[in-house]
Amino acid sequence: MEFVRSTGFTAALALIFVSEVGDKTFFIAALLAMKRGAAAVLAGSMLSLGAMTAISVVIGRVLKGVPDSIQLTVPVGEYLAVALLVFFGLKSINEALKMPGPFMGAQEEVTEEWKEAEKEVEDSETKSTTPKTFWATMVKTAGLIFVAEWGDRSMLATIALGAAQNPVGVFTGAFIGHLVATAIAVGGGAFLSKWVNEKFISFTGGVLLKTLAMLRCTDRLQVCEG
Repeated sequence: MEFVRSTGFTAALALIFVSEVGDKTFFIAALLAMKRGAAAVLAGSMLSLGAMTAISVVIGRVLKGVPDSIQLTVPVGEYLAVALLVFFGLKSINEALKMPGPFMGAQEEVTEEWKEAEKEVEDSETKSTTPKTFWATMVKTAGLIFVAEWGDRSMLATIALGAAQNPVGVFTGAFIGHLVATAIAVGGGAFLSKWVNEKFISFTGGVLLKTLAMLRCTDRLQVCEG
């Protein structure tokens, strides 16, 4: 537990993996892999997701650092970090509660995320004349994933974690979480599409963020008591 609280590695890995499985970027990678090959799609996805993760962590540190740079007796930056975790946690839970269907079990139909991903990939393939070479596919994938990931729940979660915990640990854990989820996507994401319960994933991600906020508050209380 101390490792989770102090570095953010395990928390970021678990949270990003849960957030990404069944996400739109997950299905974009799965669909592109079927059309253009797994290796190039995986490389392009990780290029984009790595950059997005770094940007998210930096945003989180800036949000935390601005209040801390002002000489105040109250640790505003710490409170802001906890507030971000709570806000994004509640946002994820609220989105889950608004989704139709049960919390557990397979989906009766493909998810909205799958439908959106399928439309974006089809539009891209129809309008683009990009050759199916490794490098061209990698660049194409990176562009699609970056646009789809911007403002997504995994980006918001990374911002919150980046503000609350060690940035190196958060980046490393988030990157590995993205890598594992994307590898699953390009290896068999299309097969898994009907078995991914988006409602459960969104709710679980929100609960994890709120749990991390409580752990952060516990750490702050222990410091004050010490």
